[in-house]
Amino acid sequence: MAGEIKLMFVTDLHGSEIAYRKALNAAKMHNVDYLIIGGDITSKNIVFIERSGDKYYFNGNEVDIKTVYEDARKYGYYIYVASKDEIQKILENKEFFESVKRTLIEKQIDNWIKIAEEKLTGTNIKVFWSYGNDDPLYLDEVFSKYNIRDEGIFELEEGKTNTLYLISYGYVNPTPFKSYREEPDSTIYIKGEDYLRKIDEPERAILNFHAPPYNTKLDIAIIDGKKREHVGSRGVRDLIEKYRPLLGLHGHIIESPATDKIKNTIVVNPGSLAYEGLLKYSIIVIERKLEGLLVKYKIKGAAILSG
Repeated sequence: MAGEIKLMFVTDLHGSEIAYRKALNAAKMHNVDYLIIGGDITSKNIVFIERSGDKYYFNGNEVDIKTVYEDARKYGYYIYVASKDEIQKILENKEFFESVKRTLIEKQIDNWIKIAEEKLTGTNIKVFWSYGNDDPLYLDEVFSKYNIRDEGIFELEEGKTNTLYLISYGYVNPTPFKSYREEPDSTIYIKGEDYLRKIDEPERAILNFHAPPYNTKLDIAIIDGKKREHVGSRGVRDLIEKYRPLLGLHGHIIESPATDKIKNTIVVNPGSLAYEGLLKYSIIVIERKLEGLLVKYKIKGAAILSG
């Protein structure tokens, strides 16, 4: 039972297929056991391209459609091509707009799952997906079609005694942007405590909570271009201080890549440059030791890398 477990954590991909493909390649290169994909998987933006005959236009300017799709894969936005009249109807009807967005998200998830299956064939890498505050609520339903859970308690080493657990939860404390998944800190704490109480030894738990803990190196947001403030979740911090899990994996505040420590718990936010088509990720090595009849886990190393 002694040995090492290697995790890779990437978050806030925001629809960038190039960054996603790089993540899969990095997981293979580092020969990780588990790839954990943090929240905010989907893009927030749709670019509408007007089709007129055999020409394409954006904001009245002719564009090369091939380049448009290449840029979309890199920078993370959806492309919808239609006539000028259809685009106008979509933009004027919120339900129609959301229906179009859902279709594009379903297409993205279907494609990304296929890409993972192709790239990770022949490896033993297990992938865990999780949602974030910018992911629409129906993403859970989309994943369920593939028998993928994006929230809850997961056993990393199924069938083994004293196993390691992953707890995924993607809601964040309230933001000025009123995104899809926001809750008061008290609710985040209650939800997290409910999960942690189901584990005999919380120190064998990894918290994959999209919101970073408050007042750490992980939650410093740039406000109005200059001012920097701690905007993380007090609920997540309280959970870590009380239950002392082995590791915290967080995202959301993409401009604060860092590792930090709360009591005995290492917390990590790799940040994100996915909007530039670049990859930021964390590699965490966990030491597994047999002490008597019990298996104990310890963080051996945690690094933030890019590529």
